[in-house]
Amino acid sequence: MKSKFLRIVAAATLPLPLLLSAPGAMFVAPIAAFAQAAAPLSQGQLDAILAPIALYPDTLLTQVLMAATYPDEVADANSWLQDANNAALKGDELATALDPQPWDPSVKALVPFPQILSLLAAHPDWAAQLGQTFTDQQAQVMAEIQNLRHQAQRTGKLQSTPQMVVQDQGGAIVIAPADPALLYVPVYNPAVVYGAWAYPAYPPVFFAPPAGFVVGGVGIGVGIGFSVGFGIVGPLWGWAHPVWGAGIINVDVGAWNRINRFGPRWAGGPWHHVGHGPGYFHGPHALAHAAFHPGPHPKPHRGPAHAGFQPHGASHPGSPHSRPVPHGGRSSGPHGDDHHHF
Repeated sequence: MKSKFLRIVAAATLPLPLLLSAPGAMFVAPIAAFAQAAAPLSQGQLDAILAPIALYPDTLLTQVLMAATYPDEVADANSWLQDANNAALKGDELATALDPQPWDPSVKALVPFPQILSLLAAHPDWAAQLGQTFTDQQAQVMAEIQNLRHQAQRTGKLQSTPQMVVQDQGGAIVIAPADPALLYVPVYNPAVVYGAWAYPAYPPVFFAPPAGFVVGGVGIGVGIGFSVGFGIVGPLWGWAHPVWGAGIINVDVGAWNRINRFGPRWAGGPWHHVGHGPGYFHGPHALAHAAFHPGPHPKPHRGPAHAGFQPHGASHPGSPHSRPVPHGGRSSGPHGDDHHHF
């Protein structure tokens, strides 16, 4: 699939927040925000790319962060859902149908949430940046999510509702579904829920929801709205949990290996990216050199679309680098070009 590059417009025309509504849509951002560099993202850059998902319930947020590191598999899963027979599957039938697919468990976990899977597939530039950054700066990503949650709480926008429970646990804001069997996706405008934005050079990304997606809560021009409730598919869910104080995601080894029967086995320990062969998310910032710089060199991701979203810039002092991650035997099959638009 050939995606259009996203246009960059001078800061003089910049609205807040950045609006990404469909593949190839105009991406309005100051040119300085997209300098091509392999340095870790600064706090402002991190906040900008995390703003649209930081208020997701913890269990959904962790799956999105992990799945973003597998863009080819996200594309495959999104294409798989274009088959009406696949899209109609629910519960255990869906889990059974997904069992033979060679996708990471995080990707499989998002299939019951087609709009979220479509969000990643329809905006590969943002998703690739999110995945690369989470691979390289996991602890800092986790810390910035907490900073954003505290900011939304201070504005009075983040609080418990009939759809989700917001709790302070030892200084960390934990967000959980109010009903363990149903998950409502929060939809909000970052420029509203976070209040005054501290980084004008890096305005927060905003995804306009599809028509009819927001059915509960308040209007997104006021605070946080919610989608319909999505039923939790037990066999695919509940195997990864954030440990906010440590800046990691803890993985249930048994559950991960059960879901991932045909992929590399998880040996234990906190989550880290399991690569797809030499050069694929291997070592700090490897993808930043390979995928975000247009050129003739091989790219581990899908085509040139990833060159359009490049919020690399000045390094953030003290930003943690991840250790090199293992590469293993996962492969993904051919993927289609037909995507939902979120």
